[in-house]
Amino acid sequence: MAVYTNLNEGQIIEFLKLYDIGELISFSGITEGIENSNFHLKTSNGNFILTIFEKRVDIKDIPFFIKIMLHLNKNGYYCPKPICDKNDKFLQELKGKPTIIVNFLEGKSKNDITIENCNQVGSSMGLMHLYSKDFKIQRDNSLSIKGWETLIKNCSTVVPASVLDKLQPDLMKDIQNSFDFIVKFWPHGLPKGFIHGDLFPDNVFFINDKITGVIDFYFSCTDILLYDLAIAINAWCFDKQDNFQDKKYQAILKGYNSKRKLSKDEEFFLPLLCQAASLRFLLTRLFDWVNTPIEANVVPKNPEEYVTKHKYFKQIVKNIKYVEN
Repeated sequence: MAVYTNLNEGQIIEFLKLYDIGELISFSGITEGIENSNFHLKTSNGNFILTIFEKRVDIKDIPFFIKIMLHLNKNGYYCPKPICDKNDKFLQELKGKPTIIVNFLEGKSKNDITIENCNQVGSSMGLMHLYSKDFKIQRDNSLSIKGWETLIKNCSTVVPASVLDKLQPDLMKDIQNSFDFIVKFWPHGLPKGFIHGDLFPDNVFFINDKITGVIDFYFSCTDILLYDLAIAINAWCFDKQDNFQDKKYQAILKGYNSKRKLSKDEEFFLPLLCQAASLRFLLTRLFDWVNTPIEANVVPKNPEEYVTKHKYFKQIVKNIKYVEN
């Protein structure tokens, strides 16, 4: 979550006339995240989140995000529920940009991640994959291997050499080699379906160490289910010094397997997809590090974390024998 488009009280009051969710009491921008503009609204009927979709989001993809949240809610999953307006429409426009309102989920994200938290996250993801098994709508993952080649070119062009060298000598060469290796052995035959695509700690809410909400479905898409788990492993299974924590890794796997059992092929390819996930976030953070607008009320995330994680998974994968596709 973030704030790129600023709103004032009058604009929000006028916008809320489209809905039947009460009168505005207060509002505040939410600066966490990097993708869209988000505001916490408090009305006479309760709390809500207003999201304005920014340039990276194709308006044609927004119905996918709305429908998957409605689908998961229908199955009893704890994710935001899109709110329809007085004309039963979910998608509106504010300041010339597509906009939705969803309900507010109670709880807070955690900074100090425990082994039990990781177990719950794995279980929650497995449940999400089960509940979305019959979700028929598909959306291509623009941030899977199809999109990385463009990201690599963009990073090579716009990120200053001084920034790259400070992170790691010959970083772009290392990234290119990693990309070529991943493409060569990418496991196209693994089970696919709906994935969240961004299950980081700031997108999971807890109360008393129990998950109460999973938010930010705006990277969600159709891809290899295991890739979703690999993203979560990158996000949850390292300590604050970016050291891999095997107990957290085992806990997240145990939680996932309790809801959806991984196949032998999925177990075999998990390290490769962990390397792929670390490369994906290294690329997007590297690009955003020097391309986030100064006027945006958002804090870009340092790519250094994913330089370290990428190195770790490359070392693991180096000792595994894959067969070329």
